[in-house]
Amino acid sequence: RQSADLLSFIPFISFCREGCFSPISPEACPLVQSFMCHNRTFILDGHVQLKTGLQTQERHLFLFTDLLVVAKSKSHSHFKLKCQARLCEMWTAFCTEEVCEGSTDPERSFVLGWPTTNCVANFRSAEQKETWLSFLQSRIREEKEKDYPKSIPLKIVAKDVGTCAYSKTLSVTNVDTTNDVILMALQQLGINGSEKDYKLWVISGREDAPYPLIGHEYPFGIKMSHIRDAMPHGSKHCACPRQLQG
Repeated sequence: RQSADLLSFIPFISFCREGCFSPISPEACPLVQSFMCHNRTFILDGHVQLKTGLQTQERHLFLFTDLLVVAKSKSHSHFKLKCQARLCEMWTAFCTEEVCEGSTDPERSFVLGWPTTNCVANFRSAEQKETWLSFLQSRIREEKEKDYPKSIPLKIVAKDVGTCAYSKTLSVTNVDTTNDVILMALQQLGINGSEKDYKLWVISGREDAPYPLIGHEYPFGIKMSHIRDAMPHGSKHCACPRQLQG
């Protein structure tokens, strides 16, 4: 079994790939209530299309001060939880063509991601997109400021570079992107090239296959996600919802 903090990168191979808000009353929504606790506040909700590859899913987003919840609508006030992500581990970007196939309207879309998922969030209007992007970026920055520690050791293994395998442990901060880490690794390993020539792959230590990163993700958040997920339930600071009654 591979170590959870192991990331590797290999030479890059290019593949070409071709409204209004419906506010929810927190008091009337069991899903929202299930996530509420003393250090968390509900901020915003709205409909979105999440696109990955050729797949498009209709979803409803709920934004809290420290958490994003993705759900499927069952009725006006009842939703089925699909996934949740800590804002301190999330990222946004605009490389929509790297994430989904087909055309997307850049005026209404941006890339939204968390360990280790990237999807294109497509909103009903440019105004909705700008509102969500502004709130998410602001909350992500604020939650990252609360991170402790703000740097961690990360083991990098260079594969298929020349005839030998190299490894190096780097100090990575919570604001270093994948491209930043690749550049640091190349410098530390004495390998010529730029971040465009290499890909960083996550080897999670789980049964999942290695996962290639695009460049905008935060490796710090990916490793911390593995560490936090391994913690006992009670130490996650209300990250998981309480059991719904009925």
